[in-house]
Amino acid sequence: MKTIKTEIVLYNYEELKEESKEKAFNEHSNFYYENPSEYENENGEMVYDDYETYTPEEFKEFIEESILINEYMFFENGEMANITHFTGKHEKTGTTEFYFHGKTYII
Repeated sequence: MKTIKTEIVLYNYEELKEESKEKAFNEHSNFYYENPSEYENENGEMVYDDYETYTPEEFKEFIEESILINEYMFFENGEMANITHFTGKHEKTGTTEFYFHGKTYII
């Protein structure tokens, strides 16, 4: 067995290079297209968000706001890192955990 110590660098969306930012954006927008948000409209009916009605600028703003509000973290290539931010009344409130190859790291 060999043990290798390494450093893992995670980036927020704004820190990514353009190519990586584009990959992160595309993956996040694909997620929204495949999993549209459900909400109650003014008539009390449950409907799904129709992202096709957004202008390209509105959709870009919507996706980037979602990424920033959720404080997603990414690897250098734009792939989303598996993290959890604990909030509210959770016993781990204020803690962020990063999960990588079966291990949990506090960041």
